Amino acid sequence: MEIIKARVMGFCYGVKRAMKIATAAAEKNGSAVTLGPLIHNPQVVNRLEKEGVHSVKSLNDVKNKEIVIIRSHGVGPSCYNDIKCKNLTLEDATCPFVKRNQEIARVLSHEGHQMILIGEKNHPELKSVAAWVEGKHPIIIEDMSDVDAMPQLDEAHIVIQTTFSIALAEQLIAAICRKVKKAEVHRTICQATSERQKAAQELAGKVDVMIVIGGRNSANTGRLAEVCRAAGAVTHHIETAKELRAEWFHSQDKVGITAGASTPDWIIEEVFFIMEDMGKMLEMEEQNLDYKKGDVINGEVIELFDNKAYVSFGYKTEAVLPIHEYSYPEPASLKDVLKVGDPIKAVIVNAVREDNPIYISKIKLDRLAEWDDVEAAFEKGEPVECEGIEAIKVGLLVQINSLRGFIPLSQGDLRFVHSLSNLVGKKFMAKILEVDRAKNRLVLSRKAVLESQRDEELKVIEEAYNNGDTLQGTVKKIMPYGAFVGINGVEGLLHISDISWKKIGKVEDVLQPGQVIDVKIKSYDPEKQRISFTHKECIPNPWETSIHDHDVDDVVDAKVVKILEFGAIVELDDGLTGLLHINEMTRDHNKKPSDIVAVGDVIKVRIIGIDEDRRRISFSLVEAADHDAAEDAE
Repeated sequence: MEIIKARVMGFCYGVKRAMKIATAAAEKNGSAVTLGPLIHNPQVVNRLEKEGVHSVKSLNDVKNKEIVIIRSHGVGPSCYNDIKCKNLTLEDATCPFVKRNQEIARVLSHEGHQMILIGEKNHPELKSVAAWVEGKHPIIIEDMSDVDAMPQLDEAHIVIQTTFSIALAEQLIAAICRKVKKAEVHRTICQATSERQKAAQELAGKVDVMIVIGGRNSANTGRLAEVCRAAGAVTHHIETAKELRAEWFHSQDKVGITAGASTPDWIIEEVFFIMEDMGKMLEMEEQNLDYKKGDVINGEVIELFDNKAYVSFGYKTEAVLPIHEYSYPEPASLKDVLKVGDPIKAVIVNAVREDNPIYISKIKLDRLAEWDDVEAAFEKGEPVECEGIEAIKVGLLVQINSLRGFIPLSQGDLRFVHSLSNLVGKKFMAKILEVDRAKNRLVLSRKAVLESQRDEELKVIEEAYNNGDTLQGTVKKIMPYGAFVGINGVEGLLHISDISWKKIGKVEDVLQPGQVIDVKIKSYDPEKQRISFTHKECIPNPWETSIHDHDVDDVVDAKVVKILEFGAIVELDDGLTGLLHINEMTRDHNKKPSDIVAVGDVIKVRIIGIDEDRRRISFSLVEAADHDAAEDAE
């Protein structure tokens, strides 16, 4: 077993400084107290207790002669004032990088700027920085839901918790900048934190197993474990060497070790030495054995149960094939897919040791062929079918047959989305961006497939635009000014004025979501991918059809659709519209059009002029009234 240490791990500068201050204070005064645990490591805190450095919850627990140590996470200004008022001796072990964050927050808030703090809401460091903000309350952002809840802002300054996740911080900053017109970002993640995460990621990509050492209450250690898992390594987070388990390792494994900023060297070294002993023990156990972990065996099913099968393969003991190691998805019962006497080919998945069961896996052997398939698809640039299985903060975990893959948040859709939870349980095609069998790493992009589909669909749109073709579209969304119509996944605007030859009051009076209609492309901008449709060009134009049904002197019913200063626009049943001038509405020159008619009124008018070339009709209300009076007189 090869054991490799991360190039950067363990105590950072701020923690080393805090430990030195605490130890010196205890030696000088015999005892000292820290407001809360000095660092997030139970073993270090216990050791400090033995050296005379005790942790207290508040200043009320401090005895008069004890030195008060401000821990590395820092405190707010009120705490400093209380220490001064109580006349206590102070030793400030606040990490210099945390101090810098506190000062940035104090100065900028004093100048009247809105502060946005990115970090864990309950972390003592973030609480201490927030306490230094003056005036406006800071906006605390921990995840995307907090960004969604924040208001639109003209300006803001962003400060980040020194131990926060770099990847998540970048995503949150990008989302915040879409809600803040002018955002000033202070990249205050500690360089040591950045280097530690980067080193852990690099090592995790090269090994089979990662051991992450540090307190379970340590935020930066927890993030190291997340980084290692994301890099594809089997990861175990432990506090001390006592938690190590031999079954986690195999003699041929490469094992990486990293540790959080609050993990002391003596705990790291103890873990390293114990693991070396485990490696030697595993090598001794596995030597002189005919089979080892990773060997492919050909066997025969000799006993069968619902949840497991026993397989004979020429060794002194049979191997166990659990149901979950048969296939993906696993069958309801192994009896449905196997019978006694069936041949089976599988791989040994655990260390072969005397008197211990041997476990085998058919699915892991199948995955070798599946890796061949995805590597071939990657080389050819062909998409593969995926199924979403779990949405996480930074993207989506997917299943490709029995393989696991990952789609980053930025590669999940054509537009930026806060979550890909809508894809959980759904099957879709995705293009492979990165494949590394050795690291068990498979990164994909659904966005690339959608972009390719959209490009093909836009070609159809452009061709239809150039040829003036009529297309069938589906009404997707109704707006006050029109409707959005989709054609093969591409949406464009159908303005209210392009829906009908008739005057329309409300779009929903004519169209409904889901309705299929004929449209023509009115305009198309391929660079901006902006499309506008017309529907009325697909239906008869009343000026080409219905106009021939009307003659001058006809008295007809017309609906008032618009009031003007000099008259009104009226519309016939067939959609033809024309002007009813004020002089043709009344002989009383003191009246206005609105004194005579209102929008929506249906009135009888006489056609007094038709100009087909200019597509104009003129009407007269007065002559229609005279016509009715003449008919009554007869």
